[in-house]
Amino acid sequence: MNAVVLAGGFGSRLKPLTDFMPKPMLPVANVPMLDYVISHLYRFGISDIVLTLGYYPEQIVEWTKGYTDISPRYYVENVPLGTAGGVRAAGSMLDERFIIVSGDALENIDYAAMLESHMRSGKLVTMAVTDVEDARPFGLVRFDESGAVTELTEKPTRLCEGIVNCGVYIMERKALSQIPHGVKYDFSRDLFPRLIRMGQVNAHYHNGYWSDVGSMSSYYAANFHMLGGSFFPPCANKLRTVSHRFGSDNPSLAAYSALVTGRCSGSIVGNNAAVASGASISGCIVLPNVTVRERHYNEIIGAGYSIPMVPTVAENPHVSTQIYKNFS
Repeated sequence: MNAVVLAGGFGSRLKPLTDFMPKPMLPVANVPMLDYVISHLYRFGISDIVLTLGYYPEQIVEWTKGYTDISPRYYVENVPLGTAGGVRAAGSMLDERFIIVSGDALENIDYAAMLESHMRSGKLVTMAVTDVEDARPFGLVRFDESGAVTELTEKPTRLCEGIVNCGVYIMERKALSQIPHGVKYDFSRDLFPRLIRMGQVNAHYHNGYWSDVGSMSSYYAANFHMLGGSFFPPCANKLRTVSHRFGSDNPSLAAYSALVTGRCSGSIVGNNAAVASGASISGCIVLPNVTVRERHYNEIIGAGYSIPMVPTVAENPHVSTQIYKNFS
């Protein structure tokens, strides 16, 4: 079983952070989001990885070529084909069974348990699902006692709790025949309603951490969730930034290439960034190559902008307590 990583989106909801960088390359605790995704696949023995690319593809190609134990391959969409259309276009590189993950979401789904569920179901697709307090940005999923998905409601308009689609799928290659070639086609809007009517979608419930990092608040929350380390050891990458923790009362994280001479409390300072003498930051994320010269509190600080944040954000109620310390 190999993997498809969907990494071609524009990251429009995170602008201006994504003005000159694809969303999967945005740093979370000084590590590109894509690094967590690839490392999670590698943890479950998946090293043959196909990436579908579109927006600033060269940045992702350069980064993934830094892995020493991964065999990345690429499909670049010159014209956006949607989530399903892009996978269909890359079909010649896929195994008879493969897993599809998002390059810009963070999760600790047990892929081995998900594969067992998929094999038991005998269906063409298994969809990872979890429950959230606000289902509006996602797709609500209903399934019966056997796990067969009976309904998928894309992005409900009213505030509601519910079980939603995580955007992680195990798929049989034969399901690709249901996707038209060369046209824009989406999993949730187009393919899955069709497969649900055929009785060919299985649900696998995930009781752990998951965030689609689809808003500034969820990006901010993800950074501080990962400040102490990830769920699993990262696979080796020659290009990875090395960071260190410092401070005892409210620890911060800074890249070794960063320069911190000002006050820094409970913050994350990125690669080649600086907190100048006389500056003071608390609860902040300083993006790479940015110099801070003033006082900032609970902000995302980029080149020429700062975005105020609320520090107590609960984007998803499921939080893993099994944290590996990855930062030296």
